[in-house]
Amino acid sequence: MSQHTILYAFIVLAIVLTRGIPLAGRQMHGLNQGLTHIGRYFSNLNTLLHEDGHALMGMIFGKGVKRIELYTNTEGVAITSTYAGARGWLPRVIIALAGYPFSSAMTYLFFYLLVQHRYDLLFYGLGGILLFNLLFLVRNRYGILWLISILAILGGVYYLNSPTLIMYSMMFVGAILLVESVLSAAVIFVLSVKQPYHAGDATSLKELTMVSSRIWGLLFFVQALYIAYLSVTLLH
Repeated sequence: MSQHTILYAFIVLAIVLTRGIPLAGRQMHGLNQGLTHIGRYFSNLNTLLHEDGHALMGMIFGKGVKRIELYTNTEGVAITSTYAGARGWLPRVIIALAGYPFSSAMTYLFFYLLVQHRYDLLFYGLGGILLFNLLFLVRNRYGILWLISILAILGGVYYLNSPTLIMYSMMFVGAILLVESVLSAAVIFVLSVKQPYHAGDATSLKELTMVSSRIWGLLFFVQALYIAYLSVTLLH
């Protein structure tokens, strides 16, 4: 089976895990919580990168990052000093804007390295990002426990010393990032239309720029779709 076929299979699996299983959980009330948390557990990989995008821009344009928090419902928050009034309007716009484009860019980079068969680089790079977040950024209980659990899984893969397992695990992560980068942006777009004052980054940007949160939600969704399309075209 070709690498491309396996990646497409992992994309389907990612959709099932992050969206299909939680949907099934809502239909089977007795299994609701368990099934929902399975999907959300993996979705937090994208959430972490999203918040890292905010944090990175906070480090570059603000006065640093106070902390990142991750939650069981796949939401997260990056608290930066800039939002307390550090360097003015433009840095706050850049920081608020960064989350969705950054997670999409990381998705593209992930797929580019997958196509180049750089599985070891992806494996150690991902481990490094997770460890950095654990040591310096994430500060709430669930976020810390989630990071420890993901690092434990990567540690188990490393211990087994199987190049094939490393390859499959990185394909799986890439598929999760691709699916969630698009679907999370789709969710924020829908929220910006239905609940424009409760649409996360789109609402923050509306308050900073006076541009409708619906416009920001649409821009987030369009860029996510486009970068996902570019990522998939790397397979051909």
